[in-house]
Amino acid sequence: MKIKNVFIMFCNVLLSACTIPKAGSEKLSYNPEKYIEQLTQRKFDEAKANEEMSRERTEKRIPFTMNFKWCFGKPVIDFDPEHHIYMQVDTGFTRNWYYTSCLRKMGLSDDDFMKEVIAEVRKNHKDVSDAHPSDKELSDYLQNSWKNFTENYLAEAWINNTPLRYNSVSRESFDGVLGQDFLMQYDRVTFDFVNNYLILDDKKLDGTEIPFVQTDNKEILINFTYNGASELAMIDTGNYCFTPRHNLGDGKQDYDIKDYSKYGLAYNGDIPVTPRVMQTYDGIQIGHITYNNMKGAYSTIRGSGFVKGSQAHMMKLNNLGNVFFYDHVIQIDYADKVFIIK
Repeated sequence: MKIKNVFIMFCNVLLSACTIPKAGSEKLSYNPEKYIEQLTQRKFDEAKANEEMSRERTEKRIPFTMNFKWCFGKPVIDFDPEHHIYMQVDTGFTRNWYYTSCLRKMGLSDDDFMKEVIAEVRKNHKDVSDAHPSDKELSDYLQNSWKNFTENYLAEAWINNTPLRYNSVSRESFDGVLGQDFLMQYDRVTFDFVNNYLILDDKKLDGTEIPFVQTDNKEILINFTYNGASELAMIDTGNYCFTPRHNLGDGKQDYDIKDYSKYGLAYNGDIPVTPRVMQTYDGIQIGHITYNNMKGAYSTIRGSGFVKGSQAHMMKLNNLGNVFFYDHVIQIDYADKVFIIK
């Protein structure tokens, strides 16, 4: 009996040790609003969202809000004011996507939508059409494919002359995402986080220029320094916080910018689970700006909101979210391949 009791006590100690945060770390709440406040050190108010998106606008100077429900800390615009189609603007996404909520705003039921897609496939995609001769068979094929993020282009929609692929899985409070496929149409795109405006084809920003590399997946990667050592990171307006790679600062970052095969939306590999804590980082420098007391959490924390592909991605690649830019104006200059921060 004594041996058994000692063994049980030893196991309990081991399990407890796995959940104890490191020194200097802080446990993260499971309440979404609370942990966003913890990581951003800011409060958000969804009551402000519509008013902020309704401010004066032009075709290329569009107001955004950071207060959109379930999208706090990320820029959301009213992409089609006639139908109030709300889009998150995300430099970390490649494609443009729309969700089922967008169909409702366009007056389409699920059945009417599927009929339109099937008609389009029968007309313009003979190989897919011939492989599924009955409409029921084709409908089942398409719905299963969309859940696995394949064939989404077959349900392409155009809004404001912008093509968007259909995402049947996401159930967000907003209606879709504008990614690099949208942003790269312009020579320069400015995110004015001081006044909360997205400016397309803006004039050159007067600020610190940092060369960027754009991967085959269209990510914008820059170098920053952490305690004087160079690190590689993605600029991601679809992330409200700092998501450091595992072992940040060890001088052994091994991210391969040519290999994106492991990071797709349908990735199902094993991912380690790390304690639900945030760390505090000093000595982060982006251009001429030095940041101290920055909060960050791994993509692999217990209960992470990132899909597995993104978690695998950010285990090796730092992700610089909007927490670094709230008090700044940033610009992606596609013409000169520089990231500018002011």
